[in-house]
Amino acid sequence: MKKYLNYLILLLPLIILGACIEEYSLDALPPTEEDAAFTFEASAESDNIINFTANSEFFIMNWDLGNGSTGTGKTVTATYPLKGTYTVKLTIFNAGGNISSTRTVVIEETDPVLLDKPLYNFLTGGASAVDGKIWVLDSAVAGHFGVGPDPVQAGYFPEWYQAGANEKRGGGMYDDRYTFKLAGFGFDMRTNGDVYINASQRPNFPGAVDSGVGDLRAPFNGPAGLSWSIVEPENGFPELTISAGGFLGYFAGSRTYQILSINENVMFLRYIDQANAGLSWYMRLIRAGFDSKGGDGGGDPDPGPNDGIFTLQDLIGNGKKAWKLKPAAKAFGVGPSPGSDVFYPNGDDLSTVRACLFNDEFIFNEGGVFEYDAKGDFFGEFYMGVETEGCQPEANLVGKPGEAWKSGIHSFSFTEGNESTRSKITVTGTGAFLVLPKAFNGGEYTSGPPTVNKSVTYEVLNYVKEGETEELTITIDITNNGGVFWSFILIPAEN
Repeated sequence: MKKYLNYLILLLPLIILGACIEEYSLDALPPTEEDAAFTFEASAESDNIINFTANSEFFIMNWDLGNGSTGTGKTVTATYPLKGTYTVKLTIFNAGGNISSTRTVVIEETDPVLLDKPLYNFLTGGASAVDGKIWVLDSAVAGHFGVGPDPVQAGYFPEWYQAGANEKRGGGMYDDRYTFKLAGFGFDMRTNGDVYINASQRPNFPGAVDSGVGDLRAPFNGPAGLSWSIVEPENGFPELTISAGGFLGYFAGSRTYQILSINENVMFLRYIDQANAGLSWYMRLIRAGFDSKGGDGGGDPDPGPNDGIFTLQDLIGNGKKAWKLKPAAKAFGVGPSPGSDVFYPNGDDLSTVRACLFNDEFIFNEGGVFEYDAKGDFFGEFYMGVETEGCQPEANLVGKPGEAWKSGIHSFSFTEGNESTRSKITVTGTGAFLVLPKAFNGGEYTSGPPTVNKSVTYEVLNYVKEGETEELTITIDITNNGGVFWSFILIPAEN
């Protein structure tokens, strides 16, 4: 008997392994519709939150949840705030092919609680705003409109072109008003008779003429009965879609907009040009009546040239002084004006998610010697040639195109400002930078290596030294035309 038990013990792992292989194997025969069958039931939290479960397990299982969202795996959950009928589809794959099955989900009542979410409230003003919330183009601020590549290269902002303040006056979009309502997801588009459109859209807008500010101005009034919807992908920005006949601002064929950032007063959008492959457009909208130059909502005023006197002695201390990013919101960001971070990250504090960036030290020594110490790790991005993005060991840069951006010794010079000019810090050397390796005067690297022995100059935007507080704000224009600025707040490393 003991002998048979020994055989069973030896065989048991093989039996279990065989069962696992069978369960997840890619069969040669194509799946059937019965294989793609699934069930669903309301969750304990709400009749409008539905749990879906597939009857079988397959290697690849993709869900279209009928509400604009998708999912993967054997079980998924979907939220349906609004009363209505939704068609849900499950598609399964194996080596023999794929097949789908669909079922209809009927939501009997709208659940107001599910509509009470920050994204919807920022957009519409919430349930208390009976007449909705009106948005307009932020025409008075540089960078309110622009274009960049698709897919993005340097980041989610208009790196190729940024309109100056009121640059498109007369084009037809600055006097447009867009009202979003939570009730019924209503959308109202008031154009004052004309709109601003991409030249490729001329066939769709009879009577279009040269706008005088680039592209076309066309007669158009927004139709009645428009609506809006939002899809929140699992990995990506929320997507705002306006129903057919409506759109926002400059029309380039798309009615779906990625919401890159939104708060009570400011909304920053990105959308794809439908006629020109490789282009993505950007718009900054503000709540009607909001003064974006007041500083609330990310539209920071441009500090004057003498906001805090900063000297070489302040920079190097008693002969050697190390600086690092301040672990706080607005210490690292990009926007249309010095000090602004509305393009990214729009008020978010990155000191936790990018901890490896906030421990870097930038050390200025007497005699013009500049040191960069990454403290053993760095925030990697693909332009450096690394395999993954995010915090990682500094050793990952060795042998990569961005190796020159690792810790090293360079040189610096300092130009003291006066009442009419800002102080400037210039670092020089192959891979010399402050805070962000890719940013230089007039551009950003999209790939390594950096230019040999390059100089990069940063302007001192503000300097505060009061008691135990010492903060240095620097900025760099990556367009050379005042369109996009990276800004950083530094503090002494010993703080």
